[in-house]
Amino acid sequence: MRTGPAIRITAVLATLAIGTATLVAPALAAGNPHRPEKPANQSSLKLPMDLKDRGAYVRKVQHRLIWLGYTIDWREQLEGLYGDSTKEAVRLLQNKFFLPETGVVNKETWKTLDKVGGNVGELPKTCLSESKTLCIDKTSKLLRYVRDKKVVQTLDVRFGVPGLETPNGTFRVWYKWRDATSSLSNPPAPMPFALFFDGSIAVHYSPPFDANGYYPGGGSHGCVNVRDRDGMEWLFDQFPQNGLVHVYNG
Repeated sequence: MRTGPAIRITAVLATLAIGTATLVAPALAAGNPHRPEKPANQSSLKLPMDLKDRGAYVRKVQHRLIWLGYTIDWREQLEGLYGDSTKEAVRLLQNKFFLPETGVVNKETWKTLDKVGGNVGELPKTCLSESKTLCIDKTSKLLRYVRDKKVVQTLDVRFGVPGLETPNGTFRVWYKWRDATSSLSNPPAPMPFALFFDGSIAVHYSPPFDANGYYPGGGSHGCVNVRDRDGMEWLFDQFPQNGLVHVYNG
């Protein structure tokens, strides 16, 4: 973790101090056994991928992360550099899919990234069929607001727990309720900025999801939970009643 240059400086100083570089260097290397000695040139895929690596496959990782809604510093994109923002985006992806949060692209993380983000720029035709649609991908756990065939907003979402699964299919927002509550709990739980699209099933902001994030077994009673309150409020104001909602497995 950001230790490559520091390791070399420490080793040199230790050598000057006690003249035992052969003893210091192996101990330092043992502290981070998964990191190559030098940043890799990712012209072909080399795993694990970590800070200071550069090349085409770093860019591929970045393109997929951006498609999944993460922010990558423009300088890192320009240089194809695995920098701090790329590492943080990888860590957030790992959190979302219950992988060890190392910020390092190992084989398991690469496989997950390929599965959920390998279709950069591709959307189902249904999501492009009208001027405003909600395109909800259960595989990548994302809601994309598509306006005039362009993604203008990406939100992290979660879905119904086993036995109360969020239905797949194409629907219409039949009712909008800014201060909605759920009758399934006592007292009624808040579910603000609700866009109802299948009976009592809605897209809405979820305070528990916002507070607790993703965790194994976490989910709703079938609704599409959004963790970003400001983002959901903006979407609520933008999206029309009778607007098209498409829920699918990517």
